[in-house]
Amino acid sequence: MKIQLCKKFSKVNKLQKKLIKAFPDDTVTVKSCISMCKQCKKQPVAKVDGKKQKAKSISKLLSKIEEL
Repeated sequence: MKIQLCKKFSKVNKLQKKLIKAFPDDTVTVKSCISMCKQCKKQPVAKVDGKKQKAKSISKLLSKIEEL
């Protein structure tokens, strides 16, 4: 699984560490833009294998990604 994060999210480092811990076999990268303008600054967002995912908290985003 390929997971991309936006560097504009305020807690991107925390989110990246949690994703790497939860999905050690998958690729987690931080990009300058993942085409989710304005949402990435306010809430945790990620692109998982090209599909956009968003949630109100980091833990909810992790749950959504686990379901995929």
